Amino acid sequence: MFKKASFEDEIYRSMEKELVSNQLENKYAFNKLAKAADYLSAAAGIFEQAGMIEQSDEVMEVLHGLAKQLSGKTS
Repeated sequence: MFKKASFEDEIYRSMEKELVSNQLENKYAFNKLAKAADYLSAAAGIFEQAGMIEQSDEVMEVLHGLAKQLSGKTS
């Protein structure tokens, strides 16, 4: 059975990752940062599965910061 909060978090992370990836590719025609975002997202998931919630949250803060910077630059 799925945990609702976990499922919602996974959807949120996936959507955020795709948004960052698309913004980077569209704006810079450069996907190295998008790949880095993918790796960071995967690392956060691994930390979470291992019960390392604090480390997962720290990685997600990096992704949130990147998303905020990119959304501010696209306007």
